[in-house]
Amino acid sequence: MTHRFSLFISAFCLLTLSWATTLSAETEDKLKFSGFARVIMGYLDDENAEYVGYDNSVNLNQQSLLGLQADYRLSDDFSVTGQVVGYASDQRNSGLEWLYLTYSPDSALQVKLGRQRIPFFTYSDSLDIGFAYPWLTLPQQVYDTAFFSTFDGALASYEFAISDWVINYEGYWGRFDDKIYLASQNINTQVIGLFGVNASVGYKNFILRASYGQGDIDIEQDEVEQFSQLLRQFGFTKNADWLNANGLLQFYQLSANYEDLDYFVRSEFAMVKGEGGLFADINSFYISAGYNFYPYTVYISYSKKDLHFDHIASEIPFGISTDLDVLAATYLGVLAAFPDDKSAGTKLGLRWDWRTNLAFKAEMTFVQAKDTISNDYAVRDLGNFDGQAVLYQLGIEWVF
Repeated sequence: MTHRFSLFISAFCLLTLSWATTLSAETEDKLKFSGFARVIMGYLDDENAEYVGYDNSVNLNQQSLLGLQADYRLSDDFSVTGQVVGYASDQRNSGLEWLYLTYSPDSALQVKLGRQRIPFFTYSDSLDIGFAYPWLTLPQQVYDTAFFSTFDGALASYEFAISDWVINYEGYWGRFDDKIYLASQNINTQVIGLFGVNASVGYKNFILRASYGQGDIDIEQDEVEQFSQLLRQFGFTKNADWLNANGLLQFYQLSANYEDLDYFVRSEFAMVKGEGGLFADINSFYISAGYNFYPYTVYISYSKKDLHFDHIASEIPFGISTDLDVLAATYLGVLAAFPDDKSAGTKLGLRWDWRTNLAFKAEMTFVQAKDTISNDYAVRDLGNFDGQAVLYQLGIEWVF
């Protein structure tokens, strides 16, 4: 593991011990600690590619993490939740993930205010808690399409039951202002006017969920903006307008799950649409089936992603002047840097619940990619990748 991650673990331990020795009996009734950890080892059998950060070497850093959560009950109706997470990977920033106030006047209504997980997907709340889902790695063709996972704002949920039916409504509003990891770099990003709604309906062993969200995205793109202004000065406004990742971002999601003591079938579809030319439209889905024979679970999963850019052909003529030739060549280079991207992943896995709070997992993911790869998502082409690879992973999932 990285030195940074080791220091973070040490800090967690010291902080926990300090709190534990100073709490009074009254405080212990109000303050509750919990945590989660995962250690995952992965190896990709192709030296010409990366998949979810793994390459042709044994790696423990990409998905290993440690999280600590504190819940403090202020009164019968109000509580405060904070969560810090230390990531082994340098693609995610360790530190505060959650900090919000919860108002629960009864068992049906709950309102949260502060920094919290944005509920794009079925497993958004448990992205980092691998113990909560059967897979070792979430289906990346779906879950890798969200550029951010938290937001600052308000979220309200209302849940009620009618006979065998359980119905939940949720709505949120807020903003995101932080860095996102894209194209191998951390990019300053803002999403304002962020809001969304989702609803889930459960009937016996079936659960259906649908969600919609939107916001105005503003991604820092200084070099692209300078080139866009240059194109506009020469009158090539259509091409200049396309060189923009900003604008309205829309997200749609639908999932259907069935689970009993022996079997489960889980599926999820997501669609992301952006106004900006440099923001791709993405359609993705997965379907997974498993068999439980306690303490073991075996599963198979298939996921697919189709990423598409509305490329605008060059308006810039060649052969008239050297300056125009340079502009045209540069624009074509930008087009080539944002290719359409199609990939799929098939998982075979085994989970062993050794203890009620500790599980071991083993997983193989067969990766398939078509044509040119954008390198902005799960699959990265390091040169001469033929589109076929296998990721082998072993992991330990722990909640405490």
